[in-house]
Amino acid sequence: MNKYLALFRYEAKTIVRDPINLFMCVFPVIMLLLAAYVFPMLFESMPAVEGAVLRAVMVLLLVAVLAFGSFCLAAMATFLLLEQKDENTLHTIAVTPVGTSGYLRFKMAYIYLMSVLGDLLVLLGTKLLAGDEYSFMGISLFDQISLAHMVAFAAVNSLFTLVLALLQSALARNKVEGFALIKGTGILALLPALLLLESFQGKLQYLLGVFPNFWAIRGMLVQLMPVALPADFPFSSYLLIGAAYNLLLLAAGYRLFIKKAQY
Repeated sequence: MNKYLALFRYEAKTIVRDPINLFMCVFPVIMLLLAAYVFPMLFESMPAVEGAVLRAVMVLLLVAVLAFGSFCLAAMATFLLLEQKDENTLHTIAVTPVGTSGYLRFKMAYIYLMSVLGDLLVLLGTKLLAGDEYSFMGISLFDQISLAHMVAFAAVNSLFTLVLALLQSALARNKVEGFALIKGTGILALLPALLLLESFQGKLQYLLGVFPNFWAIRGMLVQLMPVALPADFPFSSYLLIGAAYNLLLLAAGYRLFIKKAQY
């Protein structure tokens, strides 16, 4: 336990010195400002439009809040792990009491905690500061979710952050390749927006289930929307499936990273 406490103290000291660590702390605040102040200003500036259009805009912006944060944190976590590769510090860590696997588990726990707290800050902050702005047909969407829903969503959605970070850092040999992979996987942050299309409102939505961030985001959207569709699962079912799927991918990504780090 002492060895992990020493690592934690080291990470705490590097937050203010490392731009990536610092941005990981600041990024949720930026997302909260967008969700609580900038997006509501967009709603107010829009001329009178049909209810369906306003609903589509709100859902699109909510998807951006839910999906973009985890993707960006995964990208930053990828750079943190690739930095260890570039500087060959993983080989040095391998001969310490912590070991490569112990250090990776600590790093993943640290990143996961940052992601969970970030999701909670954005969701709870938006509900408290601007929950009434996200309303449709006189119903506030954020009144449909409780703190328990937010915690459950954050716990599952943050698994995707770890999955993407591990797979990207395992497949990339350096930061240059990592940046290319991040650009290529950027589409994952936008795929949940396909749920706005009418064709993906029914059973076809589950074709998107191959993407690990689909389940938590779809579950939260189902809970937020006042009207459920016949093909929708309950909130808990989406999150349970998402948790199981992401944990399987996380185990595979962990083994792949450890295997690559040994060469």
